[in-house]
Amino acid sequence: MTQTASRHIRFRGRSFPALALEPEAPLAGWIEKLDAYLACSPAFFSRKAIVIDVARLDLTRPALVELLHQLAARKIRALGVAGVDPAWASDDLPPILAGGRDAPLEAENAAAKTALTREELAAFEEIAGALKGKEETALAEDAAPQAPAFQPLVIEAPVRSGQTIFYPQGDVIVIGSVSSGADVIAGGSIHIYGTLRGRAMAGAYGETQARIFCRRLEAELLAVGGVYLTADEINAQMLSQNVHIWLEREDVKIARLD
Repeated sequence: MTQTASRHIRFRGRSFPALALEPEAPLAGWIEKLDAYLACSPAFFSRKAIVIDVARLDLTRPALVELLHQLAARKIRALGVAGVDPAWASDDLPPILAGGRDAPLEAENAAAKTALTREELAAFEEIAGALKGKEETALAEDAAPQAPAFQPLVIEAPVRSGQTIFYPQGDVIVIGSVSSGADVIAGGSIHIYGTLRGRAMAGAYGETQARIFCRRLEAELLAVGGVYLTADEINAQMLSQNVHIWLEREDVKIARLD
């Protein structure tokens, strides 16, 4: 007898982009900085997938629970927690995550493959296989062609208030303005060919060489490589100017382009 009816639940492992929030010691000082950030961008963390990575802190389990309560009071909902003992898993904590990697490293390999033709993909795989033995053939690495870079995301319309452009794979180009209350978040650099009135975060996964370019600066918040500058901290001489923004050590720098 053959069974023809089946009941099943479909599930599979997948990877999704998330923002990792990394508290630092002293924790009270970090909470103060977070409050200052939220005062300028109260809705930034809302409706976003957030992972709390506490690997830089030596927290007890009760201290972690208290930290999560403080974040929840600020409307930051944790998708998961990283950097803690997996044995802490329980119903009063979000799922404990392990093995996370910065998105650009994963996206670069996947993007390179999707950008190749079938013939180029075969050549790419052959080169990748050869490079596994690079310890024995160091010269092969220098001779191997570079994989194509991931294509930038081009937004051909203004980014309106309440919108979030989130592109962890690379650069974002906005052919227009970014309104107050809008977010542009990129794994690479951000180019805005209009007025930046909202928030721009380049190098969102720690890429410190990323930059922000805009034709007219009136931003609520700027961030490069995780280091941010609020509207109150922007030099008045840079407002309404054509500028570029970059990270130098731990300082966000702004310079006029004309």
